[in-house]
Amino acid sequence: MIEVSCYNCGSAHHTLYATENGCSLVKCTGCGLLYVNPRPSDQEIDESVKVGAHKGEQTLNSTGHYMATKVAIYRKVLIDIYGMELQGRKRTWLDIGCGHGELLVALQKLCKGNVVAKGIEPNRHKIAAARKRGLDVGYFDLASHDEQYDSISLLNVYSHLTNPPEFLRLVRQRLRPKGEVLLQTGDTASLPVDKHPRPFRLPDELSFASEQILLRMLRQCGFEIISVNKYPAIKLRFMKSIIVKRILKFVLTHKSSQLTALYTELRAAKYQTDMWIRARAAV
Repeated sequence: MIEVSCYNCGSAHHTLYATENGCSLVKCTGCGLLYVNPRPSDQEIDESVKVGAHKGEQTLNSTGHYMATKVAIYRKVLIDIYGMELQGRKRTWLDIGCGHGELLVALQKLCKGNVVAKGIEPNRHKIAAARKRGLDVGYFDLASHDEQYDSISLLNVYSHLTNPPEFLRLVRQRLRPKGEVLLQTGDTASLPVDKHPRPFRLPDELSFASEQILLRMLRQCGFEIISVNKYPAIKLRFMKSIIVKRILKFVLTHKSSQLTALYTELRAAKYQTDMWIRARAAV
């Protein structure tokens, strides 16, 4: 574990926001960013994402599985953001941190061959699963990659980055002139701790930003903001399933923490914390 300062404003001053899985989530007193401090070293993070296992008091598995419900959600959001644009001119698309490939499948269904999309993913189990579906998924170092794209997406990637400003500048370099980035992450840094969606999934998730922080950062990295769309957090769209699981765990374990967690999630459901930012590479 290494001590770090706020990557957004550079301040080393912070207050404790919450703890989870043996990790401390702190709030920067300068800009309000939430970030894990101390955090795992870069080498440990690289090793963890490859196998989908993150060490804390308990090992956190991040591999998961393919979700058809995500495909439906992504398709709806893409229509909200782009309208009929994706069914117009042809474009190339790179999905960074593509997971099991749900966005790539949504693009296939929506764009009728007008989008040539591929994904990069560090988790080798997710790569194998995506390839079984016939998707163009692999892994390469973006810094040494010389190809450029019309669109690059980062869905649920931002919070896993150790240095988002540096990474966004790298993304900017991989876009063609007037190319676009689609970034999805949470707008939660401004929430009081009792209203923040749980679990934090530390130390897999390394930071939580806000709309204000993200828009300023994107502009500083050479982007023009096109639109910002917000929705309830993805997991909170499946409230029936969450409620059933929490109540069942309470019945089996008699742990009041299960009902407390359910109450927190129900309260958080009213907040539009799932943020999608569409931005263009500034000329």
